[in-house]
Amino acid sequence: MLFTLAWTHTPSARNETITKFMATGGMPPKGVQMLSRYHNVDGSGGFAICETDNSSALASWALDWNGLIEIKITAIMDDETISGVLGPRAEAGDFN
Repeated sequence: MLFTLAWTHTPSARNETITKFMATGGMPPKGVQMLSRYHNVDGSGGFAICETDNSSALASWALDWNGLIEIKITAIMDDETISGVLGPRAEAGDFN
């Protein structure tokens, strides 16, 4: 499954967060493939797009940053996947 892992920095932990990121690269654990990562220009946070079928590994990655950044994990779908879901409903006129 695809996920976004979005984060915002807690002001009190900004310097510690930057130090940890520079030392580790913020890479995910085994079992989670990071496809891309983006940072807000103002330095307030960002998000990564990752793929995994291992929810424990995803939770472990988030917990590595617990107390430093606020994290929101959301399951996402690409256009092809959502089209497969919407196609049969569109044919049946079932959007109510």
